Amino acid sequence: MGACTDERNNFMVDDSVSFVDSDGTWAENKGYVSTPVYNEKYEFPVVKNGKGLSGTTVRIEASESALDAFNEANGTNYELLPSNCYQFTATELRFSEKEVRKFAGLTWKMSDVTALDAYTDYVIPIQLTSSSNDVPVSEDRGLMLLHLEIAKVSMELSTDEATTVKNGTFIYNGNVKLSTTVPTMDVEVKYAVDTDASLVDAYNKANGTSYLAAPAGFASTVAASSVIAAGESSAAFGCQLNPDKLLENVDKLDAGVLIPVRISAVSDGTVITKGGDVVYIPVVNKEFRGTDAEPWTILEGEEICYANDPGRDPNAAWINGYVTSNLFNGASTGGDSWIPWWVTPNTYPITIVADMGAAHLVSYFKIEDTTDSQGAYLDYEIYLAEEYNGDKTEWTLVASGMRDWDGIYTPPGTVGVTKVYDYPVQKMAAGRYLKFVIVKCEPVALQNRGKLGDVWGVGL
Repeated sequence: MGACTDERNNFMVDDSVSFVDSDGTWAENKGYVSTPVYNEKYEFPVVKNGKGLSGTTVRIEASESALDAFNEANGTNYELLPSNCYQFTATELRFSEKEVRKFAGLTWKMSDVTALDAYTDYVIPIQLTSSSNDVPVSEDRGLMLLHLEIAKVSMELSTDEATTVKNGTFIYNGNVKLSTTVPTMDVEVKYAVDTDASLVDAYNKANGTSYLAAPAGFASTVAASSVIAAGESSAAFGCQLNPDKLLENVDKLDAGVLIPVRISAVSDGTVITKGGDVVYIPVVNKEFRGTDAEPWTILEGEEICYANDPGRDPNAAWINGYVTSNLFNGASTGGDSWIPWWVTPNTYPITIVADMGAAHLVSYFKIEDTTDSQGAYLDYEIYLAEEYNGDKTEWTLVASGMRDWDGIYTPPGTVGVTKVYDYPVQKMAAGRYLKFVIVKCEPVALQNRGKLGDVWGVGL
């Protein structure tokens, strides 16, 4: 039985030793490898490639001269990690002719490394040398720059808008997060609203805005700290608005108030990210309003409209367009106005409940008179609720009383100018559901009836 011919010299590359490009990024990263400092050890393979005709001893050491040469060649500024911060588990690996893979590693004390400046890019320049000229070190994979990464803590908003309402209070939600997970311990992140007006000035200058600084007590964090559990990358935090302070400063909300929330301290072994220690929450009014395509959904009072008037002409199809949702559909002229019963006498108060589609904190309402019958409906009560549960809904009265009116009555059929009036609130509370009550009809109305154009809100 014949033996196979040894063709290694003809078809295989010469022997060499190198580090392993395990994830295909070695060339791109030029041998820079990062590992979390918290594991306190790092193991890496060294391989002998090629024909397998020669053995060698591979020496492993940290080479300051190799690091200097790398920095000069690549325009980098890596710093040598002090040698007293770590030790190799092996400084030599002996390969026989047939052996192809061995492992070495390092250990360190986390406290020694984290005591250094976290923003200096320290590396351990691990260089391979071979004792055999027949087994050289690979030119492109003979130097590893090992960086022991310290987790950096930052914070961010989930969104610029308040995303939670609790007991009538608006809460802006965000996360504190780590640049790398810490598997060995929980990380506590402490934070608070920062009332330093210079932060707002700097923000405005950098972003071309003109936000006002938040008055004292305007907002506070829901908790004093958040804990990122071991092995996790983030934890939630919240900033809540003070409804009483909002009402006192409601005149500032059109221009907008800016709330800085700043990280004040983090657990030992982690650091605060430069430039990532503050989030800015803009609190500024905006209109929220139904549209013709998506009017606010009517939950109660859908029958109180001309289209559902028991005494209407059933053959007059044009009346069908005068539905209750016209009160919240973003328009107020012609067939877009809201008209209650027109033939059958109305009973007051008239109550209509609508779903605004999302929770809002109302700074003031806007009420638009239609082109005719202006001045008929001026006296209201407006309530908000976080949840709707029919007659068991817990409503909060936020606005009541007579609204402004210019005193020029436009009778039915008279085409006038559509007018918008601000209607202030007496209490600031958040809610998704709106109860709009017309307390009475003014004497200018014909046969105790009237019209309204549209109702919407301005706030958060």
